[in-house]
Amino acid sequence: MSVLTPKLLRTALSIGCLICGTAQGTEAGDALAWPAELPAALPAQSVRYVVPKSNYVLDFHGSTQNPDLVIFTAGNQYRALPEIVQAFRAWVKRQQRWAHLPVANIFYATTPPGRLIDAMASGKLSLGNMWLDVTPATLWPDVFMTGERQQQRLHQMGQVDQYYVYVRNRGVVLLVKSGNPRNIESVADLARSDVRVAISSPKREPASYENYASAIDGQGGRGMTKSILAKSNTISPEVVHHRENPQFIADGLADVAPMFWHFGDYLKRSFPDQFDYVLLPKEGNDFASMAIAVIKSSPRRRAAQAWLAFIQSDVAADIYSRNGFDYASPAQRSEPVTVR
Repeated sequence: MSVLTPKLLRTALSIGCLICGTAQGTEAGDALAWPAELPAALPAQSVRYVVPKSNYVLDFHGSTQNPDLVIFTAGNQYRALPEIVQAFRAWVKRQQRWAHLPVANIFYATTPPGRLIDAMASGKLSLGNMWLDVTPATLWPDVFMTGERQQQRLHQMGQVDQYYVYVRNRGVVLLVKSGNPRNIESVADLARSDVRVAISSPKREPASYENYASAIDGQGGRGMTKSILAKSNTISPEVVHHRENPQFIADGLADVAPMFWHFGDYLKRSFPDQFDYVLLPKEGNDFASMAIAVIKSSPRRRAAQAWLAFIQSDVAADIYSRNGFDYASPAQRSEPVTVR
């Protein structure tokens, strides 16, 4: 009988989260039945080719064929994007400047932003046996919505000269199994030998790792995150923590995962029998900003400018606020930040 080593298990689970299927059950071992995040309704005659936990793409939304707008975003915004995209289409029709702008075919990606930037640099992004050519002539972002750290990377690539900060998250919480069977109350419990922690990898997902480490060290003391990583029962996702960490907990492979508040709220609402979360104090917590930039080599410049104006609107602010984010003031979100 073959044995699945921890490394192979993590790899299998990561593939199951990036390209996984959904199952209707919620017993351990089933893939979480994530709510649909389609940017538009599929035609009735569409052929379904989905196998639970092995052949389902979660973080790439819509068609790459002749898109009217391509949006690359940091993955933590996935819960808000379906509503945002639909509201954008309605908003455009009310704007004289863009009333006739085609916006039916919108493609957006919600992976860790570093992966998307790496794909822009390499020209390819692999999804199992399929790859996407990531070039201005094939698939290329018109706007990039991510943290300021990654906007700096885009600037170094010559793709961004300025960005606009539009939203902040509401801090870090501790995602736990429904009922909190390990009685986790604070970041101090992450150091317990009997508590299995799932946390972003500092190498594979440095942006989210830095946010979570800041909160853990800010409340538990300098160096606490490194000591948690050194525990033999700590697990780190291979690809995308916002899908893998909840699956680890659902599968009984982890007891807790530091995640942004909007993740905890969304997961508890979507899977009330699976998840709960522990609020952490504001002092020492981490409240990261998100920024939007128009890509200099955008193939669809007018659509990019329309999307930027929409994100700076009160309509977008209301949607993001209802989805667990704190929106910047009108003056703040319209003030460009020059990247140097």
